[in-house]
Amino acid sequence: MDDSQATGLPAEENVSPRADFWSSFIWIGLGIAMLWMSLNMDRLERFQASIYTAPGLVPGLLGIAIALMGVILLVRAVNAGALRPRARKPLVLAQHWRLIFSLSLSLIYALIIVASALPFWLVTAVYVTIFVIVFQYAERRAKAQVPRGIAVAVVHGLLAGVLIQYVFEELFLVRLP
Repeated sequence: MDDSQATGLPAEENVSPRADFWSSFIWIGLGIAMLWMSLNMDRLERFQASIYTAPGLVPGLLGIAIALMGVILLVRAVNAGALRPRARKPLVLAQHWRLIFSLSLSLIYALIIVASALPFWLVTAVYVTIFVIVFQYAERRAKAQVPRGIAVAVVHGLLAGVLIQYVFEELFLVRLP
């Protein structure tokens, strides 16, 4: 089985060992930062709280796990040849359209949420719907299921918008914009 079959992506879309190498440092740094911040959290000793009920316990354990996974990613990247010299390829933005689209749509979503009076659930439903339509379009077109794909995207968007609003406002008691 080659790499493209293992990841489910075409061979040209597999992540390079060098990308894994550099991103491993981000994960290690994030894990260490989470651990450090959890160690500096109030342990509520004045309330005779045990170490098992301290607010920083779970974030600290997650920080350790994230840092450990970052180390594993680093070792895997080095073993896959991340430090070997390679030929430079020119950067083609068209190959990164998913990243550019995701960042752009997310920025627009955040700006609309902050700057408008539209209901949160509606803006979130539109955001999720657009995401699903765009990222499933090629697959749906290949199967001649574009109308069905749009219908599924709308249903997912509406469900996500309503459920996210409900969970945050009713269960977590967080006021959404």
